[in-house]
This record gives sequence, structure tokens and C-alpha cells, in this order.
Amino acid sequence: MTATGSKPTKPKKPRRKRKPKNITIFGRRWFDKINGNTYFSAEIYVNGEMVHKIGYEYGYGEQYKYEAFQWLDKENYVQLERNERSCESPWRYCERKNIQLIATHADVPRKKDL
Repeated sequence: MTATGSKPTKPKKPRRKRKPKNITIFGRRWFDKINGNTYFSAEIYVNGEMVHKIGYEYGYGEQYKYEAFQWLDKENYVQLERNERSCESPWRYCERKNIQLIATHADVPRKKDL
């Protein structure tokens, strides 16, 4: 018992989300011509339901996909394998777990289109 007379509580484990059958990531990329930087935003769907939207962030190429999977891992939708130097790639994880992965992006002309 604690000083207030209640029982001590154990830290809660993060709840495992329902196993995804498909993951869809829609990314938008914008190139800032003045400064030469690329930015992105993304929407993440699990089993057809939007679970998160990543706002305006710096990154080029397929960074939107990796950031989306980092969020999914943090929120326990997926459990990526890690070693001391790297993390499992999104396509490899989905192949291993038999999950359909759809990741697509559009290059938009204006920052406000992100």
C-alpha cells in the first residue's frame, strides 16, 4: 500500500492493435526551389481506416514511407525487427507478415498542397 492507502499500480503495457491485413500510405512531396529542400506529408490507413496524418516534415525520396512505419511501430500496429545498426524495411516486414502494402506519392507544385 502507498501512503495514500491505495495499492500501487503497475505500469501498463501498450495495447497491441488489431493485426493489419493491409497498410496504405499516401504521401505528398513538395520541392522548395529557393532553398533546395524537399518536404512531405502523409496519410496512413490500416485496414481501410485512416489512423494518422503526418504533417509537414523535411525528407526526400521515400522518407514519408519510413516515417509512417516508425509511427506504426511506436503505436504497436507493427513490430519491426531491429539490430544495433538498422531497422527492418517496410516492404520486408509486410512480406514477412503477409500484409498488403500500398505506398504511393504525388509531387505537388505548392507548399499549401501538402
